[in-house]
Amino acid sequence: MATAIRKIGNSMGVILPKSALAALGVGEGAAVEFIYDTDSITIVPVRKPVREGWAEDFAALAAEGLSEEDREWLDADLTSDTDDEWDALSEDDMARIEAQLIADGVVKT
Repeated sequence: MATAIRKIGNSMGVILPKSALAALGVGEGAAVEFIYDTDSITIVPVRKPVREGWAEDFAALAAEGLSEEDREWLDADLTSDTDDEWDALSEDDMARIEAQLIADGVVKT
């Protein structure tokens, strides 16, 4: 897809079509980075580090305190005395579970 370089204020720019923005997964106001190569420029979205903002989010959650439901989950006995049909204790168990997953269409052969 070809486009023209245009004057934008005191600079020059390229207008990106909506389809290009969608392909990048960005919209108006999103940060992008230019990667310069010998004969091309690649535009990529700026991705924040995975854990960026976690400390602030955790502090906000801690300030709110625990709800009654949160306390119930924390206090709940989540152990079970019964065997789970998906517990694999042997090679035979693994074969049985694998066969069931294949039969259910979860695993393709």
